[in-house]
Amino acid sequence: MVNKICDKDFNDKINVNKKVIVDCYADWCGPCRMLSPVIDEVSNELTDCDFYKLNVDMENEVPKKYGIMSIPTILIFENGELKEQLVGFRSKDELIGILK
Repeated sequence: MVNKICDKDFNDKINVNKKVIVDCYADWCGPCRMLSPVIDEVSNELTDCDFYKLNVDMENEVPKKYGIMSIPTILIFENGELKEQLVGFRSKDELIGILK
């Protein structure tokens, strides 16, 4: 399951003892719309990770903090620390391979 996240609760959600995946997107972005169902499918398969979506048009602090210039961008955190930042569309198999 993928939940929405905003700037104000971002730190609380990523500072947990598990992998956290944040899909940074915008509603008008074509590749973001293509990635959304992929993220949904991956979240159903990898239940040991937390999945969130962050709308970069509505939230400014997180995109600025992590230098997000292109979307979609996927932020991967482990124990609150940024481990990887993926830019652009990724297939389900590719994403699962990266997250395992």
